[in-house]
Amino acid sequence: MPTATPVVLVVDDDPDVLLVASTMLSGQGCTVLEAASGEEAIQIIRDHPEIAILFTDIVMPGEVDGFELAHQAKQLRPSLRVIYTSGYIEEIPWGKKGVGYGPLLSKPWRREQLLELVRSMIEGGAQ
Repeated sequence: MPTATPVVLVVDDDPDVLLVASTMLSGQGCTVLEAASGEEAIQIIRDHPEIAILFTDIVMPGEVDGFELAHQAKQLRPSLRVIYTSGYIEEIPWGKKGVGYGPLLSKPWRREQLLELVRSMIEGGAQ
């Protein structure tokens, strides 16, 4: 990872997935913030302008799913980069590369897949 410490917000209602993703990313030098819901994530985004990447599950309980979270987050922070993840959505109508505001990483993902995607976003290779 680059020398600057990137800040990543990981959002997932499954505490195990949240822990695994956070541990992997922090082990690679990222500063990681966590949220268990879309509503909680929006507040964290408001409170932490240093967040560079949003890594969010799509299917979550509550009013704010991952797509709505990304939409609201991009309204607050247009430069925020987004990575979606889901174990329920394998194919989406508009293609895997342009899911809303960023790519889709299907669950179960592997460590290397997550780290490579985050690295490419940090280096500016993906928006």
